Formats: sequence, structure tokens, C-alpha cells
Amino acid sequence: MIRLVTLEKLDPTDVVALKQALWSAFGLGTEHSGDRPMPAEPAVRDGQVDAAALLAAVEPIRLVADDKVVYLAGARLTLPPGPLGAPPAFGFAEYGAQRAIVSLAGLPARGATEASIEVWRRRLARETIHVIGHLWDLHHCYDARCAMHPSWSPGLAAAPDADLCTFCREKSERKIRLAKS
Repeated sequence: MIRLVTLEKLDPTDVVALKQALWSAFGLGTEHSGDRPMPAEPAVRDGQVDAAALLAAVEPIRLVADDKVVYLAGARLTLPPGPLGAPPAFGFAEYGAQRAIVSLAGLPARGATEASIEVWRRRLARETIHVIGHLWDLHHCYDARCAMHPSWSPGLAAAPDADLCTFCREKSERKIRLAKS
């Protein structure tokens, strides 16, 4: 089961669209497990919230052994700097574990037209599929059309697809089947 928890108010139709995209990507039940308040004092650096600290500070929900939970936050996220500096953070996952967070702040403007809303929803779905992929032990993919392609890549399309490539889909399905046994 994939559980979505909002730390930011979202339009209910956006949540339904995200649930449908996750069902399409992973074939698992997906539910909105409610809203949680944003933690009072997350670690802030340069106006951005430390993603790992926020994930550790957020009020947890009860999970069963193979459940995955994704928190949707409005704050800009930051990750610890690497050798090339701080990477852009569209989300953060505890690799191979149960919890991840996606930032709504890095998405394109939602706008008011059907076209801009659809672009926003597709990008939200892509970023959510990406972090859930990391929860299922998927690494970044070289295929720029795959949701596991890095979000910061210059090769990423302006309105990328929210689909997994064949290799990543098969690997995630193998992990999901093993989790069910």
C-alpha cells in the first residue's frame, strides 16, 4: 500500500489524480492517509528545509510491513552538500525503506487553466513515482523518459512523462512481488 500524507493543503482532485498515477506506475493500492501539520521547527538552511530532518520530524503514521508513505510538503527542500555543492531537491527518500517526502515548491506553477493544471499534476506524479522508486531500491536511470531519470538533469523534458521505463518497471515489480511473499 502506498500512503500519501499532505503537509500542505492540496485540491482533492489533485490527490485523486496522483493516486491514479501511482496505481498506474506500481499497481499498488494508494490512499490519502490524511493531513499532518508541518513540524514547528524544521532545520532551515538558506530559506530551505533540510529534507532528512523534516522527514525525521514529521508526525509518523502507522504503517504495515510493506507499506510506503510519501509526505507532500510545500517547503523548498535541501540536501547535504556533496563534492559539487548542494544538489537540487525535488524530494527525498530513505533509500530502500518506507518513508519519503516530495516538495511541491520545485514544481512548475499550477496555474488556473486545464493545461497548466495537467502539467503540474504530471510533474507531481513524476516526482512522487521517483521517490517511491528509491523506496523500492531503484537507482537513477539513463533513459530521460523514465521517471527514475534524475530531476535535476539537463536532459529532462519541460513536461516529463510520469512513467517508468521497462527495466525500472520490471525491477520495481520484482521488488513488489518479493514484498508480498
